[in-house]
Parts: sequence; C-alpha cells; structure tokens
Amino acid sequence: MTRVVLPEAKIFKEIIDAISNLADEISIVLNPDGMVMRAMDVDQSSLLEVNFPKDMFLEYEVEEPQVIGVSVGNLKKVLKHLKKGENLTIIPEGDYVKFSIGEGGVSARRFRFRNLEVTTPQIPELELQFTVSAQIMTQALKKALEDIEEVGGSAEFNAKEEALIVRAVGVGRVEVRFAKGSLATISLEVKEPASAVYDAAKLTNILSVTKISDIVKLEFASKMPLKAEFIVGSGKVTYLLAPFETA
Repeated sequence: MTRVVLPEAKIFKEIIDAISNLADEISIVLNPDGMVMRAMDVDQSSLLEVNFPKDMFLEYEVEEPQVIGVSVGNLKKVLKHLKKGENLTIIPEGDYVKFSIGEGGVSARRFRFRNLEVTTPQIPELELQFTVSAQIMTQALKKALEDIEEVGGSAEFNAKEEALIVRAVGVGRVEVRFAKGSLATISLEVKEPASAVYDAAKLTNILSVTKISDIVKLEFASKMPLKAEFIVGSGKVTYLLAPFETA
C-alpha cells in the first residue's frame, strides 16, 4: 500500500495556496525517491514545481511511481484550519485518495476525494542563461511582494553590481532595493547588468511560499524569465515566470 506522511501539514497548505493561483486541479507524482508536483497557468507564462525527497517525510512507502489527481479547491478547504505541528497523510485508494490531518493526535480528520485524471505539465529542457543571481532572505522578499501586490501593474527587476532593485508601477509606485552586503541580501552576483519586466499579479503568486522558506534564490537576465527557488527543508519549490510583454 502506498502511504506517505509529511510531518508538517502547513508546508503542504502554503504550496497548495500558491498552486491555486495557477490551476484548479493538480497532479501529485509519488516516485520511490520522492514527491513531485507541477502546476502551470492557462497562458503557460508561469510554472510552479515542487520537489520533496523521501527524507522529508515521516513515512514514505512508495514502491512504484504513482500519479494522483485532486481538486485544488477541495484541498484548500480541508487545509484551511490547521493546528501547529499537525501532520498530513496521503493514501491513494484506487478511484479515491485519502488525506488525513493530525494522525496520532487528539483530533485527527480524514477526507476522501476522487482520484482525478490530471495531466502533469511536461516541461521541455530549458537552457536559460541567467546573468544575475541573488540570494535574498524570504521575509524581505515577502514584504516586497506584499507592497507590489498593493500596487499591481508591472514589476521591473533591475540589477547592477551594487544592488538588485525591484520597481512596481500600477495604481501607485513602489521601489525595493536589495543592496549587496545588506542584511536582507545574502549574495548578489551580476555577470552583466540586466533589466526585465514581469506581470506583478503573477509575481505575487508565490507570496504564500515565502512563509515556509528562509532563503530564496532569484535568477534572471534581460528580457528573460525570472526563476525563484525556495529551499524547504531538504526539498525545493521552483517558480518560473515569463517576462511581461510591454508595449
């Protein structure tokens, strides 16, 4: 029997919140060596990929690769009221998938959802040549994204040797500066100055992921996609966003 137990259900909740901005259904791929989830929005301009190795789980019993499909809306409902430290158990049962929250605790909750046929987005091998790489404290990025969310419109990423600057222009204007050597900027490597513009609304899709990671690695180049990679325990969450087409 396939059975996996994630020690902290909150991690799964925040990821599902991010995925809900992209897709209504999600395929969860359970491989013998770990779990993979991918979601792509309708216009294929943004992609979120989750990779959790088996050592992130309290229990991980998967002998053969298995794909399960579930409604993101249903998952959001059952994960809405979590208590600190509650675990999450996932057990495929033929045409259904069982999710249990807080197994072994005082008030375990169990839910069964139909196992849907959901196509896993196939990602072509991309050889993106990034010229900027920055490691930022996620709490600093979280604050920047919240400010950008208020403004909306478009967000310009501009990097020079001394700083990464994010400007958003919409109903208002906001500018956030991540200076090299500052407390919020762990590292900043600029092979050549770069500038790219992204859809602010799509940029804030990853806001919930900032709650479960301490450090984010941002990579981009002029008129190229933005790559944000969050370290979550021994796993990672990667978000790719195409540049915004400006007039």
